[in-house]
Amino acid sequence: MPNHSEPSPQPQTEIPEEDKLLAVLAYVPVLCLIPFVRTDRSPFVTGHIRLGILLFVAEVFALILRYLPAVWDVVIFICVIIALVGIVHVVRGQTFSLPFVSEWFGREREPLK
Repeated sequence: MPNHSEPSPQPQTEIPEEDKLLAVLAYVPVLCLIPFVRTDRSPFVTGHIRLGILLFVAEVFALILRYLPAVWDVVIFICVIIALVGIVHVVRGQTFSLPFVSEWFGREREPLK
């Protein structure tokens, strides 16, 4: 007898290949700027761009602190792991967020006047 109490998996909308490519680029240092400057991006791409830019800033920060080997190694290692997990989510057509960080960084803000 089928169990009807469990929710059936929700079908995901198909993500266009161009959006997936832009979202993957969001996780590559420096190349993350390509999807960032595009104005015709989907919410799927925008979410990945926000996290990609955050990783890029962390990598630049680590580059500045490269003379402190422990800090450099840890920050770059964490950034690489997060980028790989993000790319896997992109290929699967899923969004990806980091607790607390994505919530704060993903908020809409008032435009500067």
